[in-house]
Amino acid sequence: MYRIIRRQVKCPRLEVWGNEIRIIVPRNMDPWRVMRENRRWLAKQIELARRASKISRRIEFVQRTRKKFRSLVENVVREYARELGVEVDKIFVRRVKSSWGSCSGRRNITISAIAQRLPERLIRYIAYHEVCHLVRWRHDKEFEKLVREKFPDHGDLELQLQAYWIKLRELEEMEANPRRL
Repeated sequence: MYRIIRRQVKCPRLEVWGNEIRIIVPRNMDPWRVMRENRRWLAKQIELARRASKISRRIEFVQRTRKKFRSLVENVVREYARELGVEVDKIFVRRVKSSWGSCSGRRNITISAIAQRLPERLIRYIAYHEVCHLVRWRHDKEFEKLVREKFPDHGDLELQLQAYWIKLRELEEMEANPRRL
């Protein structure tokens, strides 16, 4: 599934959100041109979304309290910061709908509260990814090398995260529209 979004942006971009591909374009740009120019990437993302969708049907959520989740996140982020020799200022757990985590220029790490239902291995991967941004800001080859050294199976972990994203969206929709069951 794809969605075309027109915004006040300078450059077009393509984003993957679970099983949805978003084509974000300036108001005066032809989205079909962007899709044509990126058709190989889009084909790859569509295939990954299909695989993630299949995996999402078998997913079971982990039950843990908010307190245990926050403690896990704080411990893991601090552990990885020591391991990479970087300093983290603050660690936040917030309800974020657009990503699993983020790293700010102020050295703050935020992990989405929706990750509370994920297995510990995926939480550790998300935390490590964000702490790596304190070493290397961009998602370039050096950043990927850093992530790959700790998580050689990062491709599989990304696929699992996509599957969990799909499953969590389905759960949110069911909770928002209980009559659709």
